[in-house]
Order: sequence, then structure tokens, then C-alpha cells
Amino acid sequence: MNARRWRLWAVAILASALALPLPIQAATTDSAEAANRAVASAFEAAWNSHDMKAFGNLLTADVVWINVDAGRGTGREMVEAGHARVHANKFKDSVITIKNVEVALLKPDVALVYVTWAIRGDRDNDGTPRQPREGLFSWVTVKQGDVWKIRSSHNTNKNVVR
Repeated sequence: MNARRWRLWAVAILASALALPLPIQAATTDSAEAANRAVASAFEAAWNSHDMKAFGNLLTADVVWINVDAGRGTGREMVEAGHARVHANKFKDSVITIKNVEVALLKPDVALVYVTWAIRGDRDNDGTPRQPREGLFSWVTVKQGDVWKIRSSHNTNKNVVR
């Protein structure tokens, strides 16, 4: 290969390498992870202040929410109202702690988020205090404009013996 062809070949490889979206993808992933961690923190703050309007603001209008008892709610209004109802009684003294958040970016505007939580101070439906427990949310979040919101949530207790 002569020197001129070698230089052209080297320039072509360098140009190809510079055109790869790796730095942009890394930045997108980093900002999406930070934004979804912020959603989990906002969820914790809304839960612990029992502010279900703030909780509702974290959800898409068409959210699907499955609770630890396999109850299913669809739509922000229904899910927010259901949480307001239970926070007025069995969860009124509850405190949730977000222990870990894992984010996997599926697309630039869609993420799978695993949120490990611990709760204390809640009660069974009959008013009996529950023992502290832990669980896991599986969330699908979507970016709407510049804001990440929960589109789907599935909640489970850890180590449930039946």
C-alpha cells in the first residue's frame, strides 16, 4: 500500500471512529440513570409525606400499577386515588426507604428500573401493625419531554411465605 492510500485509509478509520455515538450514548445513559434515581427519591419523599398529588405527578396518564397484593390500577387518577385512600388509613404512619435503584436504559426514552425498598409503620386492613418488610418495584419509565415518569409498576414483597 503506498503512502497516500495508507493516509486515506487511516483518515477514513479515524473519521469512522469519531462518528460513533459512544460518548453521546454514555452521556444519555448517565443522565437517564440520574433522572430515574431522582424519580425513586421523589417517590420516597411523596410516600413519606403522604402527598399523593406529588406521587401522581411521577406517573404517566396511562400508568398501570400492580401492588403487592396483585391489585391492578390503570390511569394516573385511579392509581393516585387508590394510594390516597390507603394512605389515609393503613399507610398513614408508614415510612418507606429506598435502598437501591438499578436502571437499564432500553431506548433513549424508555428505561427498566428496579427499586429495592423497605417499609415500616404500615398496617394490615384490620388495623393490625405489620412487621417491617422489604420488597422490589419493577418500573418501566418513559421520558416525556425532559421529565421521566413511571409508565408501569409491579410491586412485590421479598421472601413472602404462603
